[in-house]
Amino acid sequence: MSASRDDERFGRPLADPPLRPDEKLDVEALLDGLERYRPRRRGWTWRRRAPRQRLFEFEYHETSEPLERSVPLPAARHFEGIDPQPDCVITTEIASGRPEDDVRRMRMAAWHGANHIMVIRTAGQSHMDGLIEGTPEGVGGTAVTRKQVRFTRRALDLIEDEVGRPIDFHSYVSGVAGPEIAVMFAEEGVNGAHQDPQYNVLYRNINMHRSFVDAAEAKRVMAHAGMLQIDGAHNANATAVRAWKVMPELLVQHAINCAYSEAVGMPRDLIALSTVPPDAPPAPCVRMDLPYAIALRDLFSGFKMRAQQNTRYMESDAREATVSHVLNMVISRLTSADVQSTITPDEGRNVPWHYNNVAAVDTAKQALVGMDGLREMVRVDREAPELAARVRELKERAVLFLEAMLRDGGYFAAVEQAYFVDSGEYPETNDDGIARRSDGGVAAGSIVKRADDYLAPVCAHFGENHLELLAGFAGGEAAVRGEAAPCAVIGGCTLCDDTKVPYADELDPEDNAERRLAATRELRERGLIKPEVEWTGDGIVVVTMFLPAAEPVAKAAALEIGRAMNLDDCEVVHSRVMHPAEGTLIELKGRLDVAVDPATLVVPEPPEVLSDEEIRAFVRERGVRAVAATVGEDEHSVGMREIIDIKHGGLEKWGFAVTYLGTSVPVDKVLDAAIEHAAQAVLISTIITHADVHRENMRKLADLAVEKGVRDRLLLIAGGTQVTDAMARECGLDAGFGRGTHGHEVASFIVRALEKREQAG
Repeated sequence: MSASRDDERFGRPLADPPLRPDEKLDVEALLDGLERYRPRRRGWTWRRRAPRQRLFEFEYHETSEPLERSVPLPAARHFEGIDPQPDCVITTEIASGRPEDDVRRMRMAAWHGANHIMVIRTAGQSHMDGLIEGTPEGVGGTAVTRKQVRFTRRALDLIEDEVGRPIDFHSYVSGVAGPEIAVMFAEEGVNGAHQDPQYNVLYRNINMHRSFVDAAEAKRVMAHAGMLQIDGAHNANATAVRAWKVMPELLVQHAINCAYSEAVGMPRDLIALSTVPPDAPPAPCVRMDLPYAIALRDLFSGFKMRAQQNTRYMESDAREATVSHVLNMVISRLTSADVQSTITPDEGRNVPWHYNNVAAVDTAKQALVGMDGLREMVRVDREAPELAARVRELKERAVLFLEAMLRDGGYFAAVEQAYFVDSGEYPETNDDGIARRSDGGVAAGSIVKRADDYLAPVCAHFGENHLELLAGFAGGEAAVRGEAAPCAVIGGCTLCDDTKVPYADELDPEDNAERRLAATRELRERGLIKPEVEWTGDGIVVVTMFLPAAEPVAKAAALEIGRAMNLDDCEVVHSRVMHPAEGTLIELKGRLDVAVDPATLVVPEPPEVLSDEEIRAFVRERGVRAVAATVGEDEHSVGMREIIDIKHGGLEKWGFAVTYLGTSVPVDKVLDAAIEHAAQAVLISTIITHADVHRENMRKLADLAVEKGVRDRLLLIAGGTQVTDAMARECGLDAGFGRGTHGHEVASFIVRALEKREQAG
């Protein structure tokens, strides 16, 4: 098994069977035996690019190797189901609050193309001064613990085997417990993490000296484990009163973190800048944000770029947020992005649901593949006066910011003077920035100066470490010479010997994954189907409705309608005025406590369809003809035209010669036309069902065909909103097609039926 590992401590291997696409993820099995699981790999993995890749009839210039298993975009059915993958890493950010539901969502996202899974940390965790254990339910995200990390990485091992591509797991190294988190991540195979000491200082009020000392230790550990580091500079434009004014400051924050990361030993190719366009429509965002993106890449050539869409202005309209997301990716394609993040497009209404993660990933995949090769045909005019001037201006403002910061005493002094997150575009200031005291904040006064003979016999350690003191100890000489790790004198640390990695299971007997899974075990064991959007069996449904009322009245009316639909806990999650007087669009969330047993369902077999080429070859060789009409006194024509017209993907698409007689055609006239045109198939549409006239028309067609002696050489097919295959056959026809039928299904049936007749004789 690809996820197997011999573990001598327990005397037997930990082996997980591969996932089967037709089976749900066995979450309980993945939680079992976690004390024996160890990660199969460490470090970040990039996509393997595939230049000049050919898929279907297309050549792609900016794609990566395809997945072994995936869910293509809906339109892919027109292109033989291809699923081209963009060249850059695609991120999905998950925040269900429950690790047992996180991993199910990860599997869905991976099938749609995500290969960077970022789990949002529970609110307030960066304020905690140590590690927590178990799998408690988080608020606004998941509690990041050793068990949660190990469980997630174990699930991702199997998911990446299922889709055929490595998947990077990501979380956050921040807060007073940052170094401890970094060590735990290195031990447990986390592949990437956010780490930026300025985030601690500005947004968590952690003492700035403590934050930078902790960051040095954390960054060294991350570099040792090969983790990709993403900074947090983008938080400035998520916080400032006027986000579009902080572009020079963003450049400075990126510079500080990049320089500090390199200074403590992190290689440049593991340092990623979290670049976020600072504004969104109705601002002219591309014209405003493109110069910033260019200035950023000019100044930080050689570093990685992680592009994230702007979430500052997301409210409750997923459509609006998706458009901003796509515009942000236009900038990614015109400049560059090594990682493309996809925060769910409805962050503003705080509904981190399964399908919203998938929708965001699909949006990124669709937009980036659709813009494949854009820079080869559309180039940014760097000499355009407005663009060139603005790029230069942003760089100059950033340099002025840095010079002033140095003149006023450096970074710590600048923070005390509220340089950062000011809503003025430097050197303009509005005196509304964030101020912190260098001798204040969380953990102030907690730094202890090292002794002159300080020694830490562990790996990935920052600072002056007197390894010469190891001389004379077993393995110490080799460590002094650099031929062995410092931890050789203690038989290896946890980063070198994973048998020393501690593991604690659940500490809370009630708030843990196992107890929550027990509450929904019947659903899983019986395979019951219950609506859900975030957690297993949560019963949440979303109803979209248009109400002809002003917004306040419409929202109140929607709640009443939800209660009439037997929904509990109703809440309006989105409203959009269509006209102040004419009406309002409403999205209503509610809980529906209903579970369906699939054993009681009658599930029709999906129609088997032939490939386009199979149908086309058969029709071309035999010159298949058909006669079609809406019969009786029925004047409906749309459905029949969709089945036969080439414009709608009808029979003409494959070369059928179709004679359409129109509407309200007597049944006998249809048969006469079929004989006259030497047709092999007769298609009738019969929509009206009053007094069972649709059945009468079908029986009449069958009887007349027998009477005229042509039944054996004609395929008789009926269609209509109330027609079923069983009904049509009962009336003497060869097939019936109901609501939702497509031309492909009818064409496949005709070809198969004619083939059978030929074979019979």
